[in-house]
Amino acid sequence: MNAEPTVQIVDDDPAFRESLAVLMLSMGLRSKTFASGDELLQQFDENLPGCLIIDVRMPHLSGLALQERLAEFPLCPPVIILTGHAEVPTALRALKQGALEFLQKTFSEGELREAVQRAVALDAERRALHRARSARRRRLALLSNAERQVLELVLAGYPNKRIASNLGVSQRAVEDRRARIMQKLEVDTLPDLVRFAIEAGLGADG
Repeated sequence: MNAEPTVQIVDDDPAFRESLAVLMLSMGLRSKTFASGDELLQQFDENLPGCLIIDVRMPHLSGLALQERLAEFPLCPPVIILTGHAEVPTALRALKQGALEFLQKTFSEGELREAVQRAVALDAERRALHRARSARRRRLALLSNAERQVLELVLAGYPNKRIASNLGVSQRAVEDRRARIMQKLEVDTLPDLVRFAIEAGLGADG
């Protein structure tokens, strides 16, 4: 998906939402505005790049509760939390939950511009990493079960002779499987294979 970065603004004050939307337009960024967290969640698309600007104090669903809900999405854009009050515990909770920035509503235009630019750049970086990891995992899915077994033992540092012994096959069979693994994963050397595995997330979540 090649959508333009969009700043999604969630605030129950219509005049403030509009002023932020105008500021985003002056930065050359698209924006979408929402009067509540519930309204955002009804329309939320994690595949839409950009960032979120969320007010802390809103009826029904607070900004922090909304942030917590959004964190359940693997590709949630970075979050900038705004507050009209200097509340240290609130700021700490927002940052612990992954907010990129916590700003009082007395912020300068420059402060918000800088925060949004950082957030949009971070989101682009995260999405590029996600696409690369997904592509590697698609290549991993091409491996047969026998090839996957050999790959796991290669990554554990076992030589071909020991892999053959562990799997009860000939050393030639292990060599053939290793060759097919390298071909399917499009890598040429053992260091490339190890790097591929790390970047695909093997050993982290499977």
